[in-house]
Amino acid sequence: MAKIINARGRSDGGSGYTRVLKNDKLGVLVSKVQATVISNGNELERLIMARTNNIENLDDFIDKATIAEITDGVYLCPKRIYAKSSYLIHDAQNNKIEPDLLIFIVEQRRICKVVELKDGDSFDTKKSAGEKQHLEEFVLKFGSRIPFVADYYICCFNQDNKELIYSGFKGAFDLSHILTGRELCDILKIDYDEIVEQRKVDADENFKYFLNQLLEIEEVNNYLTDKIINQ
Repeated sequence: MAKIINARGRSDGGSGYTRVLKNDKLGVLVSKVQATVISNGNELERLIMARTNNIENLDDFIDKATIAEITDGVYLCPKRIYAKSSYLIHDAQNNKIEPDLLIFIVEQRRICKVVELKDGDSFDTKKSAGEKQHLEEFVLKFGSRIPFVADYYICCFNQDNKELIYSGFKGAFDLSHILTGRELCDILKIDYDEIVEQRKVDADENFKYFLNQLLEIEEVNNYLTDKIINQ
């Protein structure tokens, strides 16, 4: 999990949090928390990549898989590597379609799992229809260019109940195209629980840092001290 202490936040006094709370230091701290929340998705991807066989050149990987120089294993291609390849896919408006993860399973039958990764379990139903359309279009076009059977999935990493994911997206994605975080890790042959525990350690550090920073703000410290004394 990303750490609040490493977040920049907004320190120019123009943060909406500063206006809402009428305190510059508290506004900066809350803006750092928000920046940390936003960066958690990237942090999750880094944690996953640190534990997988990563593709550094997609063109080279597909060439080697095609001529059977690569015959076994599970390999992960993140968005940044895909974006450098010659396999870029565009939609009808010529916008790039860039899924978060491409998982290549090389065995008797070559499989490519195209994954959109969500860190949380909150759902934007308005956005999900467009995401599904992009994933379907990507699989159709990308799948026709590679020697792999391709399909798409949406993964809500922190939700173990597929039915809740299904209902959360109002049925936009059927159950066969939904992955839990544990299922994703099983596909990648990595330890889901170990990642979750690592993130809990970071969350504990965030908790302590946030409270310590609160207490260093004079107005907050005075207010809390007065509340405790007068309870």
